[in-house]
Amino acid sequence: MNFTVMGLWHEMGTVARGVVVVLIVMSVYSLGIAVERLLTYRRGKARSLGYVRALAPIINQPGRLETARGIESRFVGSPVARVVGSGVGEFAKGLDMRAAGDPPYDLVDAVIRAMERSKDRELSNLRRGLPVLATVSSSAPFVGLFGTVGGIITAFQKLADPAKGGGGIGTVSAGIAEALVTTAVGLGVAIIAVWFYNYFTARVDDLIVDMDETSSELVDSVIKDPRAGAPTMPPRDGHA
Repeated sequence: MNFTVMGLWHEMGTVARGVVVVLIVMSVYSLGIAVERLLTYRRGKARSLGYVRALAPIINQPGRLETARGIESRFVGSPVARVVGSGVGEFAKGLDMRAAGDPPYDLVDAVIRAMERSKDRELSNLRRGLPVLATVSSSAPFVGLFGTVGGIITAFQKLADPAKGGGGIGTVSAGIAEALVTTAVGLGVAIIAVWFYNYFTARVDDLIVDMDETSSELVDSVIKDPRAGAPTMPPRDGHA
């Protein structure tokens, strides 16, 4: 038996070949997701740092927070810019409404809720593709094992068939070698997928920390701004 890659492929049965093809597809799909996520996280981290640097001088100067509206548009792809930018936009909109004489409302609470909604969307975007990597890492060994079982069944069928060299140790060893290829491929695919999954999970957690820290700094700045004070409730029944 030829134990090269092509030799093993030619010796494989239909089930083993099908399993290898499925594993190759899973591997290519996982690598595609990994490359896309790697570029997304790297771009998001770099542009988030740029947004924080641009926002820091404005946050540290009282009474200028509304001038930060629109800065996030210069940092496309930054999760921090989109989350904090939504809070800045809500704050500026609230000031505009107060200046126009609209009924006042709790501006601090509105800013917090705006950033929470935006954060939920960003987390969904950041975690896109990670469930696929988790599924591949957990299922690839079992897919390979399925091919191994099929290969061993084929090997014993050949062993029992005198027309196919039954009774020879070569028949059994060749069949088992063919069968174990699918397990090896499945393990290789799973190992790569679980490495990427764990790495990307850590990157998402890192970006979450950046979003939380910058959001907290923005809320502190809004609370300290005298224009964001609690709304004055109108008197009831003519009593002050």
